Amino acid sequence: MHINTIWQVIITGLAFFTLLSLILNIIIIKKLMDAKNQLSAPTFNLSTFPITSAISLWDHSSLETKIETPSALIFLATNCPKCKSKIKKIEKLISIAHEQGVAVKIVIHNKMINIDKFFNNSSLIKDIWQLNFEDYKAINPQEISPAYLFVNEQREVEGQGMVDDENWHYFEQQLLGNES
Repeated sequence: MHINTIWQVIITGLAFFTLLSLILNIIIIKKLMDAKNQLSAPTFNLSTFPITSAISLWDHSSLETKIETPSALIFLATNCPKCKSKIKKIEKLISIAHEQGVAVKIVIHNKMINIDKFFNNSSLIKDIWQLNFEDYKAINPQEISPAYLFVNEQREVEGQGMVDDENWHYFEQQLLGNES
């Protein structure tokens, strides 16, 4: 093989691998940007939390989702492993929140499966609102979880995000103080 032909093969090979590397970098960047968008704070598009009918999982009674005290509403899904991992942390937080006059409610919908298995004798059962699916979708159209809404006593939404984001940690810190 002639020396010029060898250099042409080498240069062509380098050009091919450079192009391949560029394409793979573009794919990776696109995947990272998609992942970042999924981790962004959820958008509930609510300024006021609506009063809807719900079922208490504690005693299966009908109730209204009326907000009368500062509240943290936590959206969990029974098919979400990340949600399941938050239960113990929320159990610890909820009793302290109640002592400090903050209501914490778990919001789920009636089409979720394995609800009993998911909460598995958790103390959270007393604080779960089960909405019908249509009302739930009106509040959380993208079914984002584990997510939260902070709602004041006038039912105005003051904050929203994903459980364990910066605002959630600030909320925990305010309630738990040095215990966290």
